[in-house]
Amino acid sequence: MIALDALVHPPRWIRVLALLAFVAIAANLFWHGAQPYAVGAIPAPWDKLAHLVLYGGFSAAAWVALGGARPTADLLAPIVAVSVGLLDEYAQSFAPGREVGLDDLFADSVGAVAAVLVLTALRDLVRRRAKAR
Repeated sequence: MIALDALVHPPRWIRVLALLAFVAIAANLFWHGAQPYAVGAIPAPWDKLAHLVLYGGFSAAAWVALGGARPTADLLAPIVAVSVGLLDEYAQSFAPGREVGLDDLFADSVGAVAAVLVLTALRDLVRRRAKAR
């Protein structure tokens, strides 16, 4: 239960680690996404699953970096994650062989929102357990 509490009410060092992970993974996404080997690296329909998981991770990292239990984290985390998705789709418009896809952006959005829904459910669980003590 202590691990859940640290996720929901992260101390500063965990928030910084979440922010660093977010930035490192985003930089990796943009770097590798611009390489020729990125074209068709993950075939359909598995690419949508990859979008769900990646942007769910972005949203989760942003949620923790924003403080987790803070109400603004619920709103801002998926916005930040989907903003990365928008930038990624824009960057793909300049990469040979890559295509901009609204279906990809939709999968990004679903993953980002789903992650926050799971995290807010965990936050509520932690709160209920704290009240029961």
